[in-house]
Amino acid sequence: MKTRGSFSPGKFQSLPPAAQIKALDKLAASLERILSAGEPASELTAHLGECVAWMAGPIPDNVLRLSQDLATAATPRAALLAIARFKSSLGQSFKDTQFPLKQTDGPRFAGLKSLERAGHVILILDNLRSAFNVGSIFRSAECLGLGAIWLCGVTATPSDPALVKTARGTAARVDWRQFEETPEAVREAKAKGYQVYALETSPQAGSVFTEDFQLPLALVLGNESLGISDEVLALCDRTICLPVQGWKNSLNVAVACAACAYQIVFGTPSGQ
Repeated sequence: MKTRGSFSPGKFQSLPPAAQIKALDKLAASLERILSAGEPASELTAHLGECVAWMAGPIPDNVLRLSQDLATAATPRAALLAIARFKSSLGQSFKDTQFPLKQTDGPRFAGLKSLERAGHVILILDNLRSAFNVGSIFRSAECLGLGAIWLCGVTATPSDPALVKTARGTAARVDWRQFEETPEAVREAKAKGYQVYALETSPQAGSVFTEDFQLPLALVLGNESLGISDEVLALCDRTICLPVQGWKNSLNVAVACAACAYQIVFGTPSGQ
């Protein structure tokens, strides 16, 4: 049986060089889908190699490398990386969700102390615009076992497909609530006994690495461009920051959240 989308020598050689590259790109995409699904791909791999052999010289270096890498790939992972290199050489960018999940997710044997600490931490997101950042925060929160995420204002919820993609299977595994306004969430957290920390770049902010965090705590994360609103900052008990030593004065909000949350759960204040 012919491979779906396969070419005869005459048909492939009749294509102009640019169209041949596009044809190889389509075959590589089909091969990627098959490999990602865990299905046998030897027939399509061999056919892609045949197409390269039918090309008139000089054959582009990226095409030669694709053919050689696929011919010597000992594992599906190696073949997928070969396809990724080829697509990158064509100027195509990749999203994290285009790669298959490594199938080792599942329960971990974590320390009772760190699990207990994490369960007493909630995140309050103050009008985060990017659903991708929020999805990344869900992933970090699930990895740590944090208590909950409170989504405020325009912050995306797990009904957003972009959030779900970036969360990589964790969106349904983290408790979350939605609030119309961030001050409402902060006031409720304080009423429940949480110490509220604002993660913000400020001359008055203390380093997360020297802070003696008091549990239970709520960590407020602000809008990517505007930061945390003045009204919310005034409600917080403490303002903390991640020290930077370069030209840029702050990290991406999802990266900053992960760094700070890991310090809260696992870290010891420097000097202690």
